[in-house]
Amino acid sequence: MLEQAVVTHPNNPEGHFLLGQAYGDQSRYREMKKQFGESLGISPKFQPAILQTIENHWITLYNKGIKAQNDRNFKLAENLLKTAILIDPSKREAYNTLAANYIEANQPRQALLIYEKLLKETPDDINLLIATGNLFYIQKRFDDVVRVLKKVLEIEPDHRDAMANLALSYDSLGKTDEALTAYQKAVKANPLDKDLIFLLGVHHYNRSHFTKAIELFKQVLELSPGEFESTSNIGNAYLSIAEDLRTKIKSLANSTLTAGEIQQLKTEAILTYMKVIPYFKKALEMQPHHPTLWINLGVAYVNSGENEKGQEALLKAEEWKLKLGDESNGQSTQ
Repeated sequence: MLEQAVVTHPNNPEGHFLLGQAYGDQSRYREMKKQFGESLGISPKFQPAILQTIENHWITLYNKGIKAQNDRNFKLAENLLKTAILIDPSKREAYNTLAANYIEANQPRQALLIYEKLLKETPDDINLLIATGNLFYIQKRFDDVVRVLKKVLEIEPDHRDAMANLALSYDSLGKTDEALTAYQKAVKANPLDKDLIFLLGVHHYNRSHFTKAIELFKQVLELSPGEFESTSNIGNAYLSIAEDLRTKIKSLANSTLTAGEIQQLKTEAILTYMKVIPYFKKALEMQPHHPTLWINLGVAYVNSGENEKGQEALLKAEEWKLKLGDESNGQSTQ
C-alpha cells in the first residue's frame, strides 16, 4: 500500500517517510535511505523522525557487530558493521571497529583500506596514523612505516612510540645510521625509559659496538635491577669482547709483538672472561632453563682458568637440553 501511495502521491513526504520506515523494519536499508532522501527532498518535516530511525538502526547493528566480534564470528561482524556504515557513513566508530575486526581476523590489508580512507578525511589524526603505522609494521612494509611515522613526528615531535618504531623500522631496512639517530632522539626525549635505552643497547650490540652496548644495558639495570635480558646481554657482550681478543691473540702468534705484549693481551682476555661470569650467574638465577647461557658460562669459566666450574656448567647445559627436549616431546604427543 505504501509503495502504491508514493507512486500515486509522489510529492507527499509522509508517504516516503513511512515507506522508508517499513523498509527499515525489513532490513532493506538501501531502500530505506532512498525513501528517506525522497521525503527530505520534498520537505524537512520528518527530519527528526528520520534521523532517530537511522540512529536506532545504526545502534542495533553496531552493537550486534561488536557482539559478533567478541564471539570471534568475524564474518558476521564484518557484515553487520558494513551495514551500519551503509546506514550512517558519518559515524567513525563503525569504521574503527570494522578495522579492528579485520585485524583480529588476520586481514590487515582490509584494515589498511579503512584507515587510509579515514586519513583522507582527517590526515593529522595521531591515533589513526599510529594505527596505520602499526599495520604496515606487521606486514613488514617498513618504508611505509617510516613515511607514516615521519608524519606523526611532524605533528608531535616527541611522540615516544613513533620515535621507537621509526628507529626499529630503519633497523629492519638496514639503515643503521638513520636508526641510530632515531634511537638517540628517542632516548634523549625519554631519558628514563628503560625500554628505549634497551633498544639502543641492542642496536649497538648488533653492530658489534659491545662496550657501548654494555654501558646502555647497565643503565637499564640501574632503572630495573632484575631485568633478565639486559643482564644476559651484558654477559654476552663481555663474552664477545673476550672471544674477539682470543681470536686476535691467535692471529698475532707469528707477529712482531713481544712475548710480554702478547701476555698482556691474554691477561686482558682472561679478565674479560671473568667479567662475564657474574652476569650469566645472575641471569641463570632468574631463568635457569637456558642451555645456551649455561654453555656460555661454561666457556667463560674454562677460559678464565676455572675448568671444574666450567665443566659443571656445560653438564648443566646438557641436562637442560635433555629436560626441555623431553618436555617438548611430551607436549607433542598429547
